[in-house]
Amino acid sequence: GILKPDPRAYAAVTSALGVAAADCVFVDDQARNVAGAERAGMRSVHFDVMAPAASYREALRLLGIAQESMSP
Repeated sequence: GILKPDPRAYAAVTSALGVAAADCVFVDDQARNVAGAERAGMRSVHFDVMAPAASYREALRLLGIAQESMSP
């Protein structure tokens, strides 16, 4: 019953997963949800549906995953 960008939505997820918000990377195509995640302390990627590869690369970068290490 709680929707993004309500701060309780992000808190519910981090609580359920047992992780800190700072250890999360939130990806969404809605700027308001990305802003909400950032206010909650998450690193975020505003997913651009017109440039999905760039958004994907940014998410991998924030996760500390080198794209070269990914299988084709």
